[in-house]
Amino acid sequence: MKTALFIALALLVAAPAYAAAPKPLYTYVDPMVGVGNDNQGDTVPGPALPHGSIHPSPETLTGSNAGYDPKAELSGFAQLHTQGSGGITTYGTFLVSPQVGDPEFDEAKHTSPKADEHAAADLYAVTLSRYNIKAEVTPAHYAAMYRFTFPETGQPDIIVDITRKILGVTASDNAEVTLDPATGRLIGRVKAKGYWNPAAFDIWFVAELNVKPTAWGVFKGTDKQTGATHGTSGPDERLGAWWSFAAKQPVLMKVAVSLTSAERAQFLLDHDIPGWDFDAVRTNAQAQWNAELSRIEISGVPDADLRRFYTALYHTAIQPRERTLDQADSELHAPYWDDYYTLWDTYRTEFPLLSLIAPKEYAANVASIVHTFDKFGYADTAFIGGRNYHVGQGGDEVDNIIGEGVVRGVDGIDWQQAYRVTHFNAFERRRPRYLIDGYFAVGDLSPESNNQRAKSGSSTVGYALNDYFAAKVAGKAGHTDEAAALMKRSENWKKVWSKDAQSDGFSGFIIPKYADGHFQDLDPKTGWDGKTYNNVGFYEGTAWVYSYDMLHDIPGMIAAMGGPDRFRDRLQHALSSGLIDITNEPSFTTPWLFHNVGRPDLSAFWADAIFRKFTADAYPGDEDNGAMSSHYVFNRIGFFPKLGSDLYYLHGPRQPLTVIHLENGKSFEIVAKTAGPDAIYIQKAALNGKPLTAAFLHQADIVNGGKLELVMGKKPGTWGIGQAVPQ
Repeated sequence: MKTALFIALALLVAAPAYAAAPKPLYTYVDPMVGVGNDNQGDTVPGPALPHGSIHPSPETLTGSNAGYDPKAELSGFAQLHTQGSGGITTYGTFLVSPQVGDPEFDEAKHTSPKADEHAAADLYAVTLSRYNIKAEVTPAHYAAMYRFTFPETGQPDIIVDITRKILGVTASDNAEVTLDPATGRLIGRVKAKGYWNPAAFDIWFVAELNVKPTAWGVFKGTDKQTGATHGTSGPDERLGAWWSFAAKQPVLMKVAVSLTSAERAQFLLDHDIPGWDFDAVRTNAQAQWNAELSRIEISGVPDADLRRFYTALYHTAIQPRERTLDQADSELHAPYWDDYYTLWDTYRTEFPLLSLIAPKEYAANVASIVHTFDKFGYADTAFIGGRNYHVGQGGDEVDNIIGEGVVRGVDGIDWQQAYRVTHFNAFERRRPRYLIDGYFAVGDLSPESNNQRAKSGSSTVGYALNDYFAAKVAGKAGHTDEAAALMKRSENWKKVWSKDAQSDGFSGFIIPKYADGHFQDLDPKTGWDGKTYNNVGFYEGTAWVYSYDMLHDIPGMIAAMGGPDRFRDRLQHALSSGLIDITNEPSFTTPWLFHNVGRPDLSAFWADAIFRKFTADAYPGDEDNGAMSSHYVFNRIGFFPKLGSDLYYLHGPRQPLTVIHLENGKSFEIVAKTAGPDAIYIQKAALNGKPLTAAFLHQADIVNGGKLELVMGKKPGTWGIGQAVPQ
């Protein structure tokens, strides 16, 4: 009772009263945060709706996967993009280039310096200085509307390149384009290839104008066909078309993209933008983002902090993309989500965040995964452009998404249907050696079709985690014997644990293992260096990194490292010595593992170290489809998901007030009036008026609504010390 009274008094005498954000939440979003690929985030500067199918954005001929270099000249605007993704470039599809004068089809020859650039959640606008054209675009879900204001003199043109992708590369097996001058309509199709997902697939594009053209034509390579209304191309041949106008008033163009058919693209265009009211489309985008961003409200901090937080929350809602209406009604019996790029990146933070603030979307994603399974016979960790890709980054991460939904109690999932997916993965998709010997051996072929590196260490750990989640799904579906067998199989990580491996005075590491049973002779510090694989045992990591990745069996991991005290000392050494890349996915959770040995103060220290790596304008690496931004959101609001459980590690927020508005109509309020940039340690805590002494929250604590009251301090106290998180 005295403890609760102390907390109440401390909160009363704390910092000045907080106030809600004074402006509409969408206005805090700055899509320029994270643009660029030099450890910035490689985010997309153009606007999109929450999980929108289309994502129009400016293009440059230098940069990386987002197709945009902030220092380069612009070549036009493409309609599809990926958010913060490394590896091979994808999309940058259907380049629209407004020009003045004779149409120029060579992308390198029509780039333009830019002026008055404005990027926001609802609009991207820029002046193309070379032509003195003001270009604006605002998004709907499947379609977008452009507004081009041309100068008073000169011939206005709009050129559409059908076959290009990011960085101006021609990437198609074949393509076609058709113009209808009487209606001002253009229809294009490309069989895209050379994307991150190696499968070739068709993409359709429909565009309509609000003015009639006065001239038009088709170009194929360098061949200009004035007056032509149809064209086709073969492998790696450039194909496009153009319009010219007499009108000097703003020219409006609305576009839609479909992965199904031209007819579907037309349906989506008519459905999303039936008229020509640019401002109405923009107002709708503002309203949708206000609703999306209001899921979590923070206050009591400067506008700079609000800008950074709401931009991160915005980025969490870009991918995956909801494309249900893009599927033919006769085929579709479930929601349809696309562009998992990849689940290896997003199962750790993005989907746990969805389980809290958007569980209906989480359930819809699982239903979509089941739909994909039924359509193709399997559902993989990468699903891009409506096609599967079995990548081989860690294992079958689909299992992790479905299983995490079980342990976090996500409603609305048909577990009998979902079980079919995880059962198939557990007994058909696991590599043969894993099913027989229980590990992935050095020299075994990766399941990735164009990447044959064997990753004995990380893949075995990944498959063991998959088995844990598959066990949870089997149990939920009533298959208790199978659940028990899979739970036992989830201990397979121990088969690549070498108790004799040593580094920096510590023994016991995950070490790649050969088919004959002997371990690879490997320095635990050697592996992925951020650019190249120095060995083939781990995916983007080392033995040091992956020895902390058995998140489904933390007690076993602690025991293997010599017990709680030794584990704590070793983890402190690993982090202090830079042996853990705390901004890369395999180590997202690693700093919070101190909670498991009763030291939440050390977790708070390292959570703060990570938080400071997120600068005002950049992420500390690729944003990865919401992975890095959801990591930031959790860190900012004061708790972090403990994977494989219904728990969150509690470390304390960065602002006086956080309110999570839940889909069930309830709210969870976190009051920490003593919070501040350096007040990173919880001193006292109360949950719904009762003292909270353990440093964790259950999922139900949050989704049932309530209030968490905290006293924060600049120095570690005794709160939570010695109370390990339940396993």
